[in-house]
Amino acid sequence: MLRKVTPLALILVVALLAMTHPIEAADLQTSIHAYLSNLPADFETVACKTLAVKQQAGENVFVLDVREPDEFKAGHIEGAVNIPIRTLAQSLDKLPGDKSTPIAIVCKSGIRAAYATMTLKLMGYSNVKDVVGGMLAWEKDGLPVTK
Repeated sequence: MLRKVTPLALILVVALLAMTHPIEAADLQTSIHAYLSNLPADFETVACKTLAVKQQAGENVFVLDVREPDEFKAGHIEGAVNIPIRTLAQSLDKLPGDKSTPIAIVCKSGIRAAYATMTLKLMGYSNVKDVVGGMLAWEKDGLPVTK
């Protein structure tokens, strides 16, 4: 499922690029085109059932839940680490030190996870995916929830 790139997300990317690498308008358009046309088919996502299979197989996937603590306590994926999205930048020490470690980010429906995925990708994490549909989809698929 291909997600729409929101205008806010695109503006954030362009602003960050402009701050770090001043470029001409034509170069900026070329850069944006190159970025968008090279997005992977899965657009940095992982299906709930795929994540569950990886966990059951013992794969080392760090599950990051970016919901608020009360949402997390109501039910979460076993082994998930709760770092609310608004505190993510101040809590990087809770993430794996190796930026190539697989990270699956989950929230309620997928929106906060998508923003967190983009943020970590911009910070150099190379193997980050958001869980499609979030906890709503996880529960709909009948996957186990820890309380």
